[in-house]
Amino acid sequence: MIPAIPAIPSVGSAISAGSAQAAPSATAAGTSAAPASSGTTPTSFSDVLGNAIDSLDASQQSATNLSLQAAAGNANVADVTVASTEADLETQLVTTVRDKAVDAFNSIMNMQA
Repeated sequence: MIPAIPAIPSVGSAISAGSAQAAPSATAAGTSAAPASSGTTPTSFSDVLGNAIDSLDASQQSATNLSLQAAAGNANVADVTVASTEADLETQLVTTVRDKAVDAFNSIMNMQA
């Protein structure tokens, strides 16, 4: 039986997860779900970016560990393939986001006042 492939966390899902975490605490306190100053801080872009980098590192470490276990004959080849592909896709995502951020920065810097 092939295990389910875990979803790759993306920047968009991290943002929605951050907003989803704030909403239940507001409704549990008996207040409306509208944004209010309830003491919860919104997730910043740097936090989302840091979490994405940490997730990338974790998936690469997992793929490396599974590869080493497979070399020793202790891991399933399908699991190694899935982990390696997941790490590769996350690397491509982070690289694309980085390239877009650099392009946006360069566009802003080239604007004239």
